[in-house]
Amino acid sequence: MGIVSGGGTMRSGGQLELNREYPVPGEEALTARLVSLIKETLEKNYLAGTTYRDTHAKGHAAVRGEFVIDPDLPAGLRVGLFREARSYPCWIRFANLSANPQADGKGDVRAMALKLMGVEGPRLWQSEAGAQTLDIIMQDAPKFLAPNLEQFYEMEVALGKGGLSRVWFFLTHPQIAMIILTSFKKCANLLEVPYYSQTAYLFGTRAVQYHLRPRRPAASRVPSDAPKNYLRQRLVEDLARGDASFDFMIQFQTDAEKMPIEDPTVVWDEALSPCVKLATLKIPSQTCDTPARRLFCENLSFNPWRTLPEHRPLGAINRARREVYPAISSFRHYRNAAPLKEPAADEVF
Repeated sequence: MGIVSGGGTMRSGGQLELNREYPVPGEEALTARLVSLIKETLEKNYLAGTTYRDTHAKGHAAVRGEFVIDPDLPAGLRVGLFREARSYPCWIRFANLSANPQADGKGDVRAMALKLMGVEGPRLWQSEAGAQTLDIIMQDAPKFLAPNLEQFYEMEVALGKGGLSRVWFFLTHPQIAMIILTSFKKCANLLEVPYYSQTAYLFGTRAVQYHLRPRRPAASRVPSDAPKNYLRQRLVEDLARGDASFDFMIQFQTDAEKMPIEDPTVVWDEALSPCVKLATLKIPSQTCDTPARRLFCENLSFNPWRTLPEHRPLGAINRARREVYPAISSFRHYRNAAPLKEPAADEVF
């Protein structure tokens, strides 16, 4: 079955259908309120100096990579980006999830955002005409923080107010509180943890989630007396010594009830649908920690809608991202007097 938008209705019997979205009334208005809320929060938090992202505020580094499509994919997997065996240069931004730059020794979710270069074809969204970039956004936790857009907005309101409002929200939303408790963890090495898309995406006519699985074993340990920026330090040291790589995989939705599109807090069980490898993300040895590279890392902008139609983002959180991400990126770059421009593969620092 091809992907369709359900307008909030379900098939007779109340069952969800495979590869189907279920938008609810009022999403557009709620998304607009979320944009306004985030802008107000950023203005309050950053009266002067650099205006950081509302999430993923602390960037560890931007590194060069290569996204290599597997050469022997069967016909059914040669879709969109993966239709031919080729290699795409890419930029990779590693970051912490939290809205405030904090010490790496604190529990947090770690993010990896990919920007592939030279991808031909029409985009669902693009910030500048002619740019051939494609973005993929991943986190090292398999669950998104909230089950729907409404509860995510309510959480953002409560976090902004702080104090008793924050406490009351988590007391009345134990599911979200538990997700935060289990997802915000200490990380020993950014090159040794798996990453997940959390939300669903189109793959031709089927819904999938993305996975990145590290090739190297999780051998590192969190330092006992951890420096504030030890994740960056380890990344810089590891890439100075040698290469790193990840397997890029997809997981097809095979059970619409147990693997929902609209609730990204539900982890898709690999027993129901094993992951299938499509590509290798190679990160060559490099020098990646210079003042110019750090500024480049800060000014990079990502949007999951910067992709091909065959890989359209799915679900309420992704539908909101289409409006939220460009609005906040433009706002942040304007306040920082920074250029809002897609990078080239051969950037020179």
